[in-house]
Amino acid sequence: MGLTAKQIEAARPGAGPERMSDGNGLYLRVYKSGRKAFQVRLDEDGKTKWVTLGTFPDMPLKEARRAAALARAGEDPGQDLADDATDNPPASAASAAPADEVPDMPTLREFARIWYERKKFGLSNGKHVHQNWQTLRDFVFPDLGDRRLNEIRQRDIVRTLDPVWHAKHETARRTLGRLSEIYELAKVRELVEVNPANFLLKAAFGPYRRKHKHHASLPFNRVPEFWAWLQQAPCEEMTRQLAMLLVLTAKRTGEARFARWTDFDADRMIWVTTEERMKMRRGHRVPLVRQTRVIIDNLDLIRPKGTDHVFGKPRSKTGVISENAALNLVQRFDANITMHGFRSSFRTWSRKQGRYGFDVMELALAHEKDALTAAYERDDLLEERRPMMAAWADFVTAGEDPVSLRDRIAEKGGC
Repeated sequence: MGLTAKQIEAARPGAGPERMSDGNGLYLRVYKSGRKAFQVRLDEDGKTKWVTLGTFPDMPLKEARRAAALARAGEDPGQDLADDATDNPPASAASAAPADEVPDMPTLREFARIWYERKKFGLSNGKHVHQNWQTLRDFVFPDLGDRRLNEIRQRDIVRTLDPVWHAKHETARRTLGRLSEIYELAKVRELVEVNPANFLLKAAFGPYRRKHKHHASLPFNRVPEFWAWLQQAPCEEMTRQLAMLLVLTAKRTGEARFARWTDFDADRMIWVTTEERMKMRRGHRVPLVRQTRVIIDNLDLIRPKGTDHVFGKPRSKTGVISENAALNLVQRFDANITMHGFRSSFRTWSRKQGRYGFDVMELALAHEKDALTAAYERDDLLEERRPMMAAWADFVTAGEDPVSLRDRIAEKGGC
C-alpha cells in the first residue's frame, strides 16, 4: 500500500520514521526543519544511492512516482526535449487516475524521450534526427502518448496506425519500427515483459502492394546537354561548382555539402569522405580527374573565410550550403529531375559501356555490400575506378575542362 496525499500532508518530524516508504524504491524523507522531499533508492554495484527528486508540495505524489520510475530506468527523470515543448496534450479520461492510484510506470511519451536521447547520437543527418521524434509526435502521441507503457496493447497500436498505413505507408512502417525499439528498451529496463509493437503486419493491416518511387533522373545521353547549360546558367557560383562536382563524381549531395578541405589529397588525386558522413557508415574514396581538379581550384578561389568546409556558409544554420541549392538549380533546367538522379544517370551510362565490372560501378556509388561480400572484399578498387570516372567526365564535358575562374579573372584584368 503506497502513501496518500493526506499521509504526506500529516507527516511531522519526530512523529514517525525519517523516511516513509511509498513502495518500489520511492520514499518521502521528513527533515527536522519540516521540509519534505521525495527520494528514490537506487542500488549500484552493491551500494545504496539516494537521489532526491523534488520537495512536497511543489512536486506532487503522482509526479514523484513518474520521476522515480524514470530514475530506476537509469535516466535523468527531469530531462525533456526542446522540440517537444508545445506537444503536451492533456491526458485523456481513460488514462487519468487519482494520484494515489498511479503505478510507478512512465507514459509512452516519457519513455520515448529516453529512447530518443539515446537514438539521436547514432544519426548524423539532422533531418533524420527530427523525423524520429516528429513521426511519433504526429501519429502516435495524440492517441497513446499519455498512456502508461504497460497499458498499451497490440490492438491499440494497430488502431492508431491503421489510418495512415495505406495513405503514408513508409512513414507508418518507420513509425512502427520506432515504437518497437522503444518497447525493446523498456523490456531491457524490465518495465514491460512483451513488445506490443511486434506483430505480423499483413495480419494486422492487410496486404499492401509496395510502390517503389525512385529519384527522378535525366537520361544519361542528355547529361552533356545539361552540363553545357550549367556552364552559362545565371546562379550563385558556389552552387554551380557544387552541381558540377556532384555530376562528375556521382556523390550524394550531403557528402559534398559537408566536405572539408582536408578531405582532398591533391597529390594523390583522391577525395576521401569519412565514415560518419557516409550513409552506410563506411569511408569512401573517390578518384579525382582532370575536370574535378579545375572545380576544386575554383572552389579554393571563392572559399569563405572562417570555415574549413569546402561549401561553407558560416552564417547559415548548418554552416554549409543549403540542401536545396543544387536541387533548385537543376530543376531550372528540367523541373522533373533531381540532383540525386545524376547518380542513376552515371550508373546507366557505366553499365551501357559494357567494360566495367559490377563491383567497380557499385563502389563508385558507395552502395552497401551484403555482409558476406563485405567480410571478404576489403579493396575499394580505387585504381580500377579511375579510368571509368575519367571516361564519364570526358563524356559529360565533351572532353573540355570547366570554366576556370582564375582564367576568367585574368582575362578581365583582375588580380
